[in-house]
Amino acid sequence: MASAKEVRRRIKSVVSTKQIIKAMELISVIKMQKAIAINAASRNYSEAAEAILWNLVTDINEADHPFLLPDNEATKQLVVIITSDRGLCGGLNSKAIRMVLDLSKDRDTDFLTIGRKGRDLLRVLGKNIIADFTKIEEKPEIKDILPISKIITDDFVSGKYKGIKLVYTHFVSTLAQEPTATKLLPLENKQKSLSQERIVFEPEKHALLDDLIPRLMEIKIWQSMLESIASEHSARMMAMKNASENAVELIDDLTLAYNQTRQATITREIAEISAGKMTLEG
Repeated sequence: MASAKEVRRRIKSVVSTKQIIKAMELISVIKMQKAIAINAASRNYSEAAEAILWNLVTDINEADHPFLLPDNEATKQLVVIITSDRGLCGGLNSKAIRMVLDLSKDRDTDFLTIGRKGRDLLRVLGKNIIADFTKIEEKPEIKDILPISKIITDDFVSGKYKGIKLVYTHFVSTLAQEPTATKLLPLENKQKSLSQERIVFEPEKHALLDDLIPRLMEIKIWQSMLESIASEHSARMMAMKNASENAVELIDDLTLAYNQTRQATITREIAEISAGKMTLEG
């Protein structure tokens, strides 16, 4: 059994760790609130932009533009994955990476990573990463998205990839974040709920595709990054909260062990004194 001094030292260490964890939890709460507010404010804009996109490609023949050419599952694809730069956020990154590996199974795949965690793990697995982006700000701007969007659109139009998918973590609530996969390119010719009569295109749709689709890709990637940032801070806040609660339980257990050890020492000393007294009296 550990001595009372050793147990006391462990209690002091856990208390110090708990204080650090609690500070990290409070920081995560503040960052989470800001990220959620930014994400919620941009969702309507992103959804409206996507609705405009689907209205734009409606009634356009797939063979008329490279962005609409169907994806052949036998051809090479690019998977873009958004993860965090830092850890301590539970299984957030591992779930997204697991989805990426499922998407790339049985298909020739290259990867573009946004975030250090995804990049590092895919490198360990020996995957081919054509580009990586790290140290993205808490509130990413369009200038941060431009090089990513350019790689995606240029490589798709050139025919290097016939399919491009995006994997990110969708923010559902503080307690729930879901890894999500969406197809970036090619665009599927489908109608969204926004009424066609509400949008008038000038010039004609065909003339808008080359300029508008890359801009809308930027918006989609930007919104996915905001979703992932809000998810990251929420997951980290919950991880720190759970760690703080576990630290309290550990302190209670160590305190009990310390009291038991101290009581055992006192009992032993009393027994030794009694034995010595009996020896002297005998």
